[in-house]
Amino acid sequence: MDFLQTSIDGLLFGSAYALLALGFSLIFGIMKRINLAYGSSLLFGGALAVWLEPIIGWGAVGVFLVTVLGAAFAGIYVERLCFSPHLGKTGVMASMIASFAIWMQLDEISSQLLPHRTHSFAGIDIEAVSFSGIILRGDQILHFWVAVVAIGALYWTLYRTRFGLLLRASADDPDTAYLLGGKVARLGMATFGLAGVLGGIAAFLILSSDGQITPHFGLWSTFKGLIAMMLGGVGSLPGAIVGGLLLGFAEAHVTFYLGAEFRDILTFGLLLLILVLRPGGLLGEAIYRTGRLAAERI
Repeated sequence: MDFLQTSIDGLLFGSAYALLALGFSLIFGIMKRINLAYGSSLLFGGALAVWLEPIIGWGAVGVFLVTVLGAAFAGIYVERLCFSPHLGKTGVMASMIASFAIWMQLDEISSQLLPHRTHSFAGIDIEAVSFSGIILRGDQILHFWVAVVAIGALYWTLYRTRFGLLLRASADDPDTAYLLGGKVARLGMATFGLAGVLGGIAAFLILSSDGQITPHFGLWSTFKGLIAMMLGGVGSLPGAIVGGLLLGFAEAHVTFYLGAEFRDILTFGLLLLILVLRPGGLLGEAIYRTGRLAAERI
């Protein structure tokens, strides 16, 4: 019974990890870039929400909206400063280094918005549900279904709309996307904005579940999102979902059986194991092999 309870808790929490990984995979899959400032963008959204909440007074709804919009705005800001000026294969390293600089900037701004370092974060109070000896926290159930809806909306956007077609075309061949009527620069902004929305939702779910926010959240979410993406498969959207759920499942069991102090040890151990045994991740091996063969041909 303990194993089943822990497994369910881990999968429910892993749905938020999946949203973090989806944001990373969306940017990498379309622009072939790693955005090191992604976690700091989410921290900025959460810090802005905490700072504005006493002013707007909308409670959890206002905190949710400001977190998502703030994260999306910060994502577009990063794209304009770090990635838009460095398009093309030669700009991969320059854009990543630039995003590291913006990471520091966003962290400092967020620290100013969080002067007491640890601040309470508004959540939604929902009663727990119990059946057959299994207890499910109400907030985690809500988080899971919000994640499911967000993932479904992303899939519909990418595979059932013209906008999604242009995004996928720009990932394979920017010239083709341009011939289809898409403006590559605007598609880049849209990609970062969409990734920011997904990350903002994930940030709200995680922070409201913890009930607090600290300036360390940016670094933490960067690590968790990157590791979940790499576990599932770099550049693979289904892999990001699998990686997030797997990470939540594994962390829940390690925390239950060994203690919270071993949780991060397991996280980085899983990453090392994947990099050694299956560098492309669980569902991204085909993408990894294609890239490797292309590099060998060049």
